[in-house]
Amino acid sequence: MLPFHSEIVRFLERHHYQRVTPRAALIDMDGTLYDSMKNHTASWYRLISEAGIPCTRDEFYLYEGRTGASTINALVNRAWGRDATDEEKTEMYHKKTVYFNELPPVEPMPGAFEMLNLLKEMGLRRVLVTGSGQNSLLSRIDTDFPGIFDPGMRVTARDVKHGKPHPEPFIRAMQLARVSP
Repeated sequence: MLPFHSEIVRFLERHHYQRVTPRAALIDMDGTLYDSMKNHTASWYRLISEAGIPCTRDEFYLYEGRTGASTINALVNRAWGRDATDEEKTEMYHKKTVYFNELPPVEPMPGAFEMLNLLKEMGLRRVLVTGSGQNSLLSRIDTDFPGIFDPGMRVTARDVKHGKPHPEPFIRAMQLARVSP
């Protein structure tokens, strides 16, 4: 039996489909392609603690996929009862990036390249969909996963107004892949 067979059957029945033929795969970066969450949580915790905002390191796992600006705004709002200014967002995210880059480099997730190659062999369009704007990782994608993502097939924090979990990044990715949900 195929993995997830029962879930696929329920999906088909619920939507009255005979079959479904995926044409694209929307692929996250942090925690999917790279084992980077431990570095993200450490750098976020350091930044936000230094800013005097009470937090725990583990809570930053809950913000995974959000843009840096969105995360900063949520935390400033929680602590100080107001939105973060654009200057605060820019300065704080820059500092978070510096802290992230001071940590040991992250490695690709085991099996990620094999998964991506399988999707490519199956003929699915691959679109990177990440809430990150972390250049230290984004610049490694083509080196670590050569030939996987065609030019222009990326949606990052810089490409959207609303990061995950908002649907905007996914809608944008589907438009790039020329598919519908």
